[in-house]
Amino acid sequence: MKKILIFGAGGFGREVQWLIERINHKEPRWQIEGYLDDGVEPGTRINGYSVLGGMERLKEYEGSAAVVCAVGSAATRKKIISMIKEKGNFEFPNLIDPDVQMSSASSMGEGNIICAGNILTVNIQISDFVILNLSCTVGHDAVLESFVTVYPGVNISGCTRLEQGTEIGTGSKIIQGITVGRDTIVGAGAVVVRDLPSGCVATGIPAKPSKIRGGGYLKLLIAGISGHGRVIRDLAYQLGCYQSIEFVDDNPGQKESSKVKGGTQDVFAYMDEYDVIVAIGDAETRKRLQEAYEARGVSMVSLIHPCAVLPEEPIETGAGTVVMANAVIQPGTVLGKGVIVNTDVSIDHDCRIGDYVHIAVGAHLAGNVEIGNNTWIGAGAVVSNNIRICENVVVGAGAVVVKDLVESGTYVGVPARKIRRVEYV
Repeated sequence: MKKILIFGAGGFGREVQWLIERINHKEPRWQIEGYLDDGVEPGTRINGYSVLGGMERLKEYEGSAAVVCAVGSAATRKKIISMIKEKGNFEFPNLIDPDVQMSSASSMGEGNIICAGNILTVNIQISDFVILNLSCTVGHDAVLESFVTVYPGVNISGCTRLEQGTEIGTGSKIIQGITVGRDTIVGAGAVVVRDLPSGCVATGIPAKPSKIRGGGYLKLLIAGISGHGRVIRDLAYQLGCYQSIEFVDDNPGQKESSKVKGGTQDVFAYMDEYDVIVAIGDAETRKRLQEAYEARGVSMVSLIHPCAVLPEEPIETGAGTVVMANAVIQPGTVLGKGVIVNTDVSIDHDCRIGDYVHIAVGAHLAGNVEIGNNTWIGAGAVVSNNIRICENVVVGAGAVVVKDLVESGTYVGVPARKIRRVEYV
């Protein structure tokens, strides 16, 4: 039997150990040497085997042991495989449970893990380092590119394509002929009935993009722990795609909170672990922080509440934008960077919203409206169709805008009129 190392000592690593034992029960092939994991104390015993160490131990096994990467996260698995290959020349076997039903007319590359209960029909192409977890079905002529992760109980219909790095959540379903873009995550229980773009998280029935991803990390850091920040935290919980959600905030009174990891400049210390979104209502502050983060390559994301109503075609959304619950956005709308579309807002067709705009609770924009950067549309305000609003405008709560606003300033009333500065002598 050939030696094999399991890289990753978490829950899925233990399942892979069991998979290897099931393979050996049918035909002895693998001698498990133990686990490698940089985050677990060497010598720790796991189901009868020891954690031998981390990545540094690999060199001792070059040429004498195969390696299986038992890490579910597609992005993390890709990084680990790249590091392993830099350490030397290792075999990455395909591990297929004896219970799997798979046609000989299909093909696969290296390093794939196919767990018990899977049924794969005919002419399926599986690239490298794909994981098919328990009890999935894959239909004819499907293509699974490298580093795809398919969680338990997924049904993938024929002629589908899962591009590199996609993750398909537990119990989700993909109808025939669909393409899921690179590095996209499909949430648990979602039903995919149309193509999904790259780099997003899609949830719901039917599945729609709800998070536009940056680096695609499983942790979220929110800049600002005010009321708006807590609302964004709850939105992120609703999406179900983050294992950890924490804050940074410059207010000294917030530093004692267990959820606050430091000030807004501390984001840079965590940028290799976290997606980031700025949850500060003031446009200038939001812009200053987001531009500083983007300049350093921080993974900025946009979040769309699963209860928002979106058109069938994905809307164009800039980084750092958030769409709250019960917002309705119609086709052709473009949202810039750092936009806040608050609860119960409606945006009709073909609107163009500039960067760092805040559309407050219950505001309504008719069709073909254009709003300039750094503008605030107050709660319950109404903007008539074909209106242009320039940069740095405040539209007061309940105002009704019926003509273009071409000067920066504050506008209130029905119809909205600019407040003039009164100077006292």
